[in-house]
Amino acid sequence: MPVVVKKMAMPTPLPLHSHVHGARRRGVGSCVSAAPGCSTRCKAPRALSEEQGVRRRAPVEKSNLFNAYFEPFTQDDKEKELVVASGEQYSLDQVIYRSNNGRLLDVQHDMEALAIYGPEYWKALFDERVGKTSWPYGSGVWSKKEWVLPGIDNNDVVSMFEGNSNLFWAERFGSMLGMSDLWVKQCGNSHTGSFKDLGMTVLVSQVNKIRKQNKNVISAVGCASTGDTSAALSAYCAAADIPSIVFLPADKISLAQLVQPIANGALVLSIDTDFDGCMRLIREVTAETPIYLANSMNSLRIEGQKTAAVEIVQQFDWQVPDWLIIPGGNLGNVYAFYKGFKMCMDLGLTDRMPKMVVAQARNANPLYRMYKSNWEVFEPMQAETTFASAIQIGDPVSINRAVKALKDCGGIVEEASEEELMDAAALADRTGMFNCPHTGVALAALMKLRENGTIAPSDRTVVVSTAHGLKFVNSKIAYHAKEIEDFASKYSNPPVTVSEDLGSVMDVIGKRLGTTGL
Repeated sequence: MPVVVKKMAMPTPLPLHSHVHGARRRGVGSCVSAAPGCSTRCKAPRALSEEQGVRRRAPVEKSNLFNAYFEPFTQDDKEKELVVASGEQYSLDQVIYRSNNGRLLDVQHDMEALAIYGPEYWKALFDERVGKTSWPYGSGVWSKKEWVLPGIDNNDVVSMFEGNSNLFWAERFGSMLGMSDLWVKQCGNSHTGSFKDLGMTVLVSQVNKIRKQNKNVISAVGCASTGDTSAALSAYCAAADIPSIVFLPADKISLAQLVQPIANGALVLSIDTDFDGCMRLIREVTAETPIYLANSMNSLRIEGQKTAAVEIVQQFDWQVPDWLIIPGGNLGNVYAFYKGFKMCMDLGLTDRMPKMVVAQARNANPLYRMYKSNWEVFEPMQAETTFASAIQIGDPVSINRAVKALKDCGGIVEEASEEELMDAAALADRTGMFNCPHTGVALAALMKLRENGTIAPSDRTVVVSTAHGLKFVNSKIAYHAKEIEDFASKYSNPPVTVSEDLGSVMDVIGKRLGTTGL
């Protein structure tokens, strides 16, 4: 069950559809949960609406009308009209990654069919499924199955109960920034410790379906990775008994990230290059062999990742935050969040989009540089080493997707230096979090946007935490030991060596707590 931290002093408690209380919005709400153990502070459960009652009695009757397919990605309405007129679209069962003219593909849904059911129906349906054991709907991704892969049989789904990650009210860290409504979406609290699980469950499920039809079509699934993608791919492929191959840049990922695909039985190739070099190689390999490409240029991943956006508004009782700040590397996740929020709005579940901020490490910031040129010039770069290794990408595949998303929602791009991102992560850790360096990039961007007044004190803001901090302990140890060259490490907290003597111990404690604390 997803968890949201409960704060007793927090004003105006509201229900979360996970049956856990603690979310807050502008307005008053009451508990909608009838779950055992629900707090006695809740008001009485409200009566079921007619649509909720119908959903509890029967499945989605017209689900056979729902359809999803590949279509060339389009940046604006004019391009969309041309694609529709051309009729170019492909079945999700086809092994294809680009359109006739080389564009990335996009998964499109029959929105008219989905709109047969009103927004209240979808809300009730999604709310009812959260955390349940009915296969596969208890997953945070597959609870939105009709919006993801409506045509796949439940028996073909490969899931590890991904998603349903907690939305943490960052009360203490927010107060440091003068904010009362700051939240951290803990996407790293997932099976392999990163948000990549959300997309990989969809991709591997579709591969599983295709292989059941004809195993010769796909012999294995491969990816280039800076760590987290390889972990997700190897785990889900292992669960489905599908061979997996990962291309990793040598000596550029953490040991925790390296050991995950090894443990799950993947063929791990450590290559003397960076991520962009690994990406070039895997594209060449998958073009010549029946090995299926699992990187984010494959838009099946986007479909799973977009459910995190739906989950956020669901956790806010179907209200939209003012800002979403997300670390950006290959930029597929940026577009995924955009698609999730837009789908909610297009189907009437919400009435607006949040403003999105993409946060990049200064050592790998091609999108930031393009943003500073007023979106006019994009130049791939040779990414330099960054502690935020998963976003150490100089030539992002989803650059056009990200630009579209940011333009449509009035979003912006910010950057963070290495010291800024590590300091931000360390400061937030002091309030009870345990952040990966990529989350540190987003937190550093938040601090800058608060300082210059872009984000107001009362703005509801969500920072996306993309991976679990335990996957990056080496960098944290180096920070707190002050072993990073040219870093002040101003929030370091190294262990104190002390002799086995009560007086010595009390002296150390006294220095930390002061005489009044003893």
